[in-house]
Amino acid sequence: MLRRVPFALGLILASSGWAQLVISAHSGVIQYVEGQVTLDGKTVAPKFAEFPDVKADQTLAAEDGRAEVLLTPGVFLRVAENSSFKMISAKLDNTRVEVLSGSAIVEVGELLQNNAITVKFHNAEIALLKKGLYRVDSGDPASLLVYEGEARVTSGSDTMVARRGRAVELGTVLQARNFDTKQTDAFYRWSARRDEYVAQANITSAKTAGESGLGYSETGSAAGNWAWNPWFGMFTYVPGNGMFMSPFGSSFYSPGTVGSFYGPAYGYYGGYVNPVSYVAAGSALRPITTSTTALANARIPAGAAAPGVSAGSASSSGLARSSSTRTMGRH
Repeated sequence: MLRRVPFALGLILASSGWAQLVISAHSGVIQYVEGQVTLDGKTVAPKFAEFPDVKADQTLAAEDGRAEVLLTPGVFLRVAENSSFKMISAKLDNTRVEVLSGSAIVEVGELLQNNAITVKFHNAEIALLKKGLYRVDSGDPASLLVYEGEARVTSGSDTMVARRGRAVELGTVLQARNFDTKQTDAFYRWSARRDEYVAQANITSAKTAGESGLGYSETGSAAGNWAWNPWFGMFTYVPGNGMFMSPFGSSFYSPGTVGSFYGPAYGYYGGYVNPVSYVAAGSALRPITTSTTALANARIPAGAAAPGVSAGSASSSGLARSSSTRTMGRH
């Protein structure tokens, strides 16, 4: 049976009925799993509102399952069945993961200043330099596929820069060839669907952040951040300025621009209340509260409801139950 487990960066449910959300300054939060996934040999169990992460020196293994892990803001690591990786460093300015087996896709929607991502495989190190889509397969031969973006690959004294449409064999001697970026498989298509769901959650989160005045305007930061969306039961990414298309083609909007694209027809005005708490930026943990009264009176904007959640009035507990039971098949 496929199982859906949403994980957040930090969620504390107080007995008073108020929810307090904070963001932690590290990579490795397990956002989603389905099927059998373990962390250091222990099963990652489906339990709503508990949010484990992959710490330094820990290993996440997707056996008969798949997983999505949040790295630096705007960067997702997804692993396929029979795949595993080890977290070498979870620091935002030096996130380093080692693919141990199987296949992994890293989606870099946005690479923020002072953030860095390095993927290791055996003796090869892959520095992801730009927004893009990168895949590491540990087959024979092991290889890096650059669907979009730019990566610097180093193995011993050999260094190579790979761009869109280039595959690099990760041996002692690096060898590059062209590949067809339009040729995909089930794991790639699953990653694309995950990207679509995360982008759907972005709309309400970005709008709520802008209306509440939290996040960017409060901190003076134009950097993007993760934002928790209780309707979808997941974190989404909210850019600091403008909007951008993800490597898979999904749109992500900043708080300042989402209203220009989704106006009254989407229920953002005229008395609608969005029960979406925005996760603030910065190294300091900044709590944000949302009252249960607002949650109880909230209506989901037309066209923005998550799968399994109906439009109309809904209590916060009802929303939580609906979002925690959605499943997604593997095709």
